[in-house]
Amino acid sequence: MTNVDQNMMTSSSLLPEIEHKEVEEVCNLHDVHLIEFANRVFCPECAKELTEQRSKEIVEKETEAYYLKEKRYIKQSIYSDGTLKKATFDSYMTDDKETAENKQKARLLAGSYLKGETFNVIFTGKVGTGKSHLAMSMLQAVNDHSNPFKKCLFVSVDELISLLRYSYSNKETMAENELRRLCVDADLLVLDDLGAEVGTITTDKSASNDTARLINAIVTGRMDKPTIFTTNLNSKQIHKMYDERIASRIFKGVNKDRIIKFTETKDKRNQIEF
Repeated sequence: MTNVDQNMMTSSSLLPEIEHKEVEEVCNLHDVHLIEFANRVFCPECAKELTEQRSKEIVEKETEAYYLKEKRYIKQSIYSDGTLKKATFDSYMTDDKETAENKQKARLLAGSYLKGETFNVIFTGKVGTGKSHLAMSMLQAVNDHSNPFKKCLFVSVDELISLLRYSYSNKETMAENELRRLCVDADLLVLDDLGAEVGTITTDKSASNDTARLINAIVTGRMDKPTIFTTNLNSKQIHKMYDERIASRIFKGVNKDRIIKFTETKDKRNQIEF
């Protein structure tokens, strides 16, 4: 059989529309007569298969490029602590029974997210116990292993509010609608350190209203998507700090197995004794 010319992409469906002729030689693979066109001889079925294969390769390549681009969604994350960018389950050190159990819980919950389950998770407890690290570890696991790919995002609430305020005087920064859309569009979102803005709220009435509006818009827009919250607040404090509608949406799908508490773990960031 004559080799198919790699530049000959003509399919058999187009042959009636162009000047060509059938030759005596037969394709050993498809048992059809070869075609002579533009001083070249080829099998129309081989050419058709080659066209389909190349189209498939182009689609696969474009799909891969799309996923690689979408995986950069996590790079739009907003951190108050840049070291969290590299936080993973492997780098989370378990110092006691509580941290070991909480790490295992977080792994299992990340696995549920990978299966497509939709529910919120709340990390709660003292400062410096590793809540943000474990939340980011869950996010990284889903970002790296989900199929189909999920857009994952980590957002520090304190930094989010700072950006919101800064946008009032600087029009070149992300405005409220853009910040909200970024958070709502994520397939899996971590809202880190919920309640950190409470101090500023009590001293700035205008910021209080805007902050509540933004948090409400985000949790409302994510009613059908999972969100991971980290906070130093307990359930009573969350209900007291936010209105019932916001609190209800924060606790969407949350049960005792989806609340990860740190009550005994010491502050991992404070190792200095004096």
